[in-house]
Order: sequence, then C-alpha cells, then structure tokens
Amino acid sequence: MVLHGGPGSGCNTGMLDWFDLSRQRVVLFDQRGAGRSAPSASLAHNCTRDLILDIERLRQHLRIERWLVVGGSWGATLGILYAACYADRLTGLALRGAFLASVREITWFFQSLKALVPDAWGRLTYGWAPLQKQDVLQSLTSLLHNGTPDEQRDAAARWGRYEADVMQAMTGVEVSKSERSGEARLGKYLLQSHYLSQRCFVTERQLLRSARNTARVPTIMIHGTQDWICPPENAYRLRRFMPHAELRWVVKGTHTPADPAILEALQQAIHDLRNAV
Repeated sequence: MVLHGGPGSGCNTGMLDWFDLSRQRVVLFDQRGAGRSAPSASLAHNCTRDLILDIERLRQHLRIERWLVVGGSWGATLGILYAACYADRLTGLALRGAFLASVREITWFFQSLKALVPDAWGRLTYGWAPLQKQDVLQSLTSLLHNGTPDEQRDAAARWGRYEADVMQAMTGVEVSKSERSGEARLGKYLLQSHYLSQRCFVTERQLLRSARNTARVPTIMIHGTQDWICPPENAYRLRRFMPHAELRWVVKGTHTPADPAILEALQQAIHDLRNAV
C-alpha cells in the first residue's frame, strides 16, 4: 500500500518502480479528493481520521489479510497514524522523509526557508502587502478558498512554482514542468491548504504518541541529510518514540524519490521489509 504525500498530490505510476512487481502486488491509493479520487478536490468529510478509515476499508475490500505500508512525507504521517490503529494488519512500515504535521515545519517551509531560497520566496510573495507576507500559508489559503477564480488560479500557480523552485535548489536538478492542468493544480492546493491550515487535524504530540503504539510493526525510516522540505530533525524526533525502528540516513539525500540516492534507499528498505516477513 502506497500513501502519497501532499496532502493532495495523488499517486503516479512511477511509484511502481519502487517495487519488484514479479513478487509484490501494489496498491496505489489516491486519498479523498486527490488524484483520480472522486469527487475531485472535495473537502467535505475530508480529514485525517477519514483517510485512516478509508485505508482500512480498502484493505478489507481487496481482501488483503496484511500488507506492507509505504509512506513518504505526509504519507509517512498517515502511515504512522494508520499503523497505530491497525498494527496487526501490517507486515511492515517504510517511512521516507517523515512529516510530523507541526507548526514548526509549516513555519519553516513557508517563512524560514526564505533564507535558503530568497528568489523563490520573492516570486511566491511578489506584489503582496507586508501583512500577507507575514503568514504565507494563511494568505495562500485565503486566496484559494475565498478569492476570485483568477486569484485562486494565481495562488495555486505561485504555490506550485515555489515547490518546484525549492526542489530544484535542493537537488540541483531542473524540475520538469508539471503535466497537471490548471484545474488539477488548483484541486491539489485546495486540498493541501485545507489540511495544512488545520495542522492536518492532528498535533505533533498526538502523532508521536501514535508512533509509540507501532512497536509491534517492523519499521524502517529513511531520511536525507539535505532534506529541506521535512528537515532531518524530524527523524531524530520520531526515532525517540519509535526505538524499534531502524533509521537509515541517506547522506546528501534530499526529499524526493526522484533523487537517485533516496530512490535506492527506499527500494532497499522495501526489499528488506518484504524479506523479513
């Protein structure tokens, strides 16, 4: 079972490259409103608890007794919360670049990261009033949910461009232009702002408490030492509450499986957890 990031990003078939398809059945789950999930970008009855229940309903629907759960970034958050509720249904848990749904991380990405990517942050906030720049996430959320259609599209484009600029600065590799249509991009950021503005409907303390409840689940965490999206500090915090987990640092690794070092580490973690069953 693959849990995508975002929230709101959706799955893609490239995720299948993480697995040995001759030996593994892979379920790509588009979370509520994301990807090919319908209705698209729906915010009604769409919170973290709903997604946890959806995962378990899907397992039951597919008649899968136990499965390996693989989650990256926000998907790692969701994976921990699901594992805490349904530990006996997991054969293992692979966590990549874990996000802890904290105010600290959100402030880092939208405000403090300006120190590393000043040009990107300048493009993100171009033309805004000083007050809007003081809380970038709130400003984007307001435009996305309450703005005119043009303001909504502009806010989604700004956010998408900022993410691409950060990724390019972090990896040193030019990010290819997104194939998402304007409508799909807007849907993604409507969902992402819905979750992030509500701190993903979970506190960091609740998440770490859940992490402690996964002690019976074989777990491997991988984290890049140069991850600017979900800082390496996250892995240290999480490891304190998951002493049973194996933490594998990816030296000079970043955040995305598009990074060859992260991809290799993720594939190895999946391989090792599969063979441990």
